[in-house]
Amino acid sequence: MLPRLLGQGAILAVAFVGGLAAATSGVPAGWMSGAMVAVTAFAATGRAKPFLPPLRDFVIVLTGVSMGSGATPDALGALLHYPLSIVTMAVAVGAMTASAYAVLSRSPGFSRATALFASIPGALSYVFVAAQGTTADMPRVAITQVFRLFVLMAVVPLLASRLGASPPPSTAFDPALTTLVLAVCSFALAFALTALKIAPPYLYAAIGVSALAHATGIAPGRPDPTIQLATQVLVGGWVGTRFIGFDWSLLRSLIWAAFGAFAAALAAAAAFAALSAALTKAPYVQVLVAFAPGGLEAMTMMAFALGLDPMFVGAHHLARFLLISLALPLVARLVAGTPPPAKQVPRNMIVAQDD
Repeated sequence: MLPRLLGQGAILAVAFVGGLAAATSGVPAGWMSGAMVAVTAFAATGRAKPFLPPLRDFVIVLTGVSMGSGATPDALGALLHYPLSIVTMAVAVGAMTASAYAVLSRSPGFSRATALFASIPGALSYVFVAAQGTTADMPRVAITQVFRLFVLMAVVPLLASRLGASPPPSTAFDPALTTLVLAVCSFALAFALTALKIAPPYLYAAIGVSALAHATGIAPGRPDPTIQLATQVLVGGWVGTRFIGFDWSLLRSLIWAAFGAFAAALAAAAAFAALSAALTKAPYVQVLVAFAPGGLEAMTMMAFALGLDPMFVGAHHLARFLLISLALPLVARLVAGTPPPAKQVPRNMIVAQDD
């Protein structure tokens, strides 16, 4: 047990130092992106350990509580704008997948199945599981997908700052004890959801508990800034741990294909975000972060760091996750078929939530 705890302590220390260095340097969303870069570099040394399940679940709950804190009465009134934007986002998911697939299917070593699963914009864990029954080359899928996530978290804060993302507005903050109580209640509800086989339980539970508390006025505002920064560091560190056991030599041979697929998907997201912003009158930078092909936890915390509406961003990423979960089996059957199982992806890249 002691070596495992020391390993977790080392990861957290590296994440904190990386986040502090980036934030001090003025990097947008520096606490999160700096933690990610630092832990990724630590993973490359071969000494980093993945997050243990309790720590990973704690990160998910904190993210869910943060996301649910946006469910103020005023924010809930803005839900009238969400349906049109979410429909546009659903079309954007298809466009992002198709554009990335067009790049990868023409790249050396990418079969139709490999290109398809490497092109899905999100739901990383689910993609890995769904791809196991196909001929997809799992190392290529994993490297392309994780590369997308890494570059997205590095690029989006810089892009958002250029497009006019403002500092977080002044608002009421929840006492730390309130956030702790919400987290405890979230874990209790998550156990019930687990028994009912509802997934992902920790995320749904935390969003539900926090949204109810904030919508009814029990909790007055957003999590304390210190808790927000700690959550950003934890999310950044968690993303960085996915590079543990990463095949860096294979990455070098796939770098241009992976970057081309990422650029094509981001261009599609940007175009549809512009359309959605025009239709809903929402700020373009906020819609872009909501449409970007990244993970729910990372993008929600990035919304906090950039001063955007986390409820808006989180709702779109959650909808994207559900859409991919429902549509992928059908698309995979049409494009990839179901031949003998493929090579396995490294276990540390399979996590419980969206990427």
